Amino acid sequence: MATIKVLIVEDSAVVASILKDTLEADRRVRVVGIAPDGQAALKMLPELSPDLVTMDVWMPVLDGFATVEWIMANYPTPILVITSSKLQEDVQVSLRMLAAGALDVMEKPSLADEAQWQRHQTELIAKIKLLAGVRLPRPAHREPGKPKQLVNPTNALLSINATPPPAILIPKEKLLPPEVRTTINFPPSPHFAVIAIASSTGGPSALMAILKRLPANLPSPVLIVQHISDGFTQGLVDWLQREVVLKLRVADDGEMLRPGQVLFAPDRADLVVRRDLRVRTLREGQSQNFLRPNGDILMESVAAVFGSRTIGLVLTGMGNDGAEGLKAIYDAGGYTIAQDKESSLIYGMPQAAVNKGGTREVLPLANIADRLINLLHKPGTKISPTSSNGNPHASTGRE
Repeated sequence: MATIKVLIVEDSAVVASILKDTLEADRRVRVVGIAPDGQAALKMLPELSPDLVTMDVWMPVLDGFATVEWIMANYPTPILVITSSKLQEDVQVSLRMLAAGALDVMEKPSLADEAQWQRHQTELIAKIKLLAGVRLPRPAHREPGKPKQLVNPTNALLSINATPPPAILIPKEKLLPPEVRTTINFPPSPHFAVIAIASSTGGPSALMAILKRLPANLPSPVLIVQHISDGFTQGLVDWLQREVVLKLRVADDGEMLRPGQVLFAPDRADLVVRRDLRVRTLREGQSQNFLRPNGDILMESVAAVFGSRTIGLVLTGMGNDGAEGLKAIYDAGGYTIAQDKESSLIYGMPQAAVNKGGTREVLPLANIADRLINLLHKPGTKISPTSSNGNPHASTGRE
């Protein structure tokens, strides 16, 4: 197998040494360079041509966010963000780096707990191997040998010497873009009762593009499985909420499904729907494909409960999670959508769903929100979830 060349961008010499030793413990991985800040990394990148860059967040001279922006504009390379903590400001900046083009984020390995260290080592090397194989498109605007110039590169937007921006304290009304929709006229009781979404690598940005175009009076709940490193789900929800009018939250075990509420599967827990219209967050037992949270499990549960009243959506990501679940929704008569190849950062999950034969429509990311709104205009009768034999029961309304 080909050797994976990695460039480490990290201002701490101790951490950089630990990362180097960790990565090179695997014979397929070779660290070809260590840059103490973003500006040094930009000078090294063209000569080293790494297969992947690990990127610190807070660095002197040029921080991680500005460095990611420059790399993606000039020398698109798979980037794994490695942050030192799960503090709110660190997570928020890490997610901005994902929006700028980085592929994934995880916390730096800690030596304090041996079991945690072993788990982080395994997860880190697995991510390196997966992400290094991602092929990113060359920027159309750049001529060979003529990189885009940074404006005042020594004055990084997020310098380690500066106070981190109060991301959560900015008034929400100043952040909402024009395309956010407040209300839309829906029929009193739409046919589709729930939307289930599975996404992975590239998913945070894709979810932002969809959710910020959905109106506050969406008549159906939205349930989401997003594959992201442990400890980052709440930060993802907070980051999305700044530009989304719908109410987003990490699901609590036993809470009732409500129209217009967006629930995310918690870290390391499967999200399923019960027939009493409450959700369960399951941490016991074994998830399919050893992946938790699992998109297949979510979608299979909503297909069993809501049948043809289910909308299923598989977005960008590696692997095949969601393919079986989308097929279950399709077989139950629900409406199933996969993101198209051109707009997917990684076409693995959507392609698996298409190949499985459970996709009714393949759409570019820019069209998905409008399609969901269009589907929710289809009128239906007020019925409860399907019974075990598939027959709907009459209902006096949703709780």
